[in-house]
Amino acid sequence: MCTQERQKDTTLVCIPSYEVLQEIEGCLNLSHDCFFVSPIPQVVEILKGRGFHRVMGLGVNEEFLDHRCHIHKVIVFENHFFDTLPMMRIIQNSTSAPIIVVTMTPGYPVRLYQSNGARYVVFTKSRNVSCFFN
Repeated sequence: MCTQERQKDTTLVCIPSYEVLQEIEGCLNLSHDCFFVSPIPQVVEILKGRGFHRVMGLGVNEEFLDHRCHIHKVIVFENHFFDTLPMMRIIQNSTSAPIIVVTMTPGYPVRLYQSNGARYVVFTKSRNVSCFFN
């Protein structure tokens, strides 16, 4: 976890499934200042096993994240729209940083994401999402 004395801005990265982790794992780098959350214990363990120290699991009844970081942006990688909504609720309760939803499946209108807290929505078919970590 982050400590309050940490001065760098941190990116909160939400990985909702093992499949999404597989799609983006080539873009993850230990030098990125990221704090990862996932509702999937397997994803949490894989990230910890790769050397990431700031990784947290999301429980079913979570209301907020006890992150103790200065989060400057949030990246939510979407797997399924209806799995994304509870994650965004928890994020909104935890930080006022802008939320960027990255989805590979267009179909829901941008305004629907925005009404649930997203500031930006990016539809992409590219597996190279490293630009979001800068």
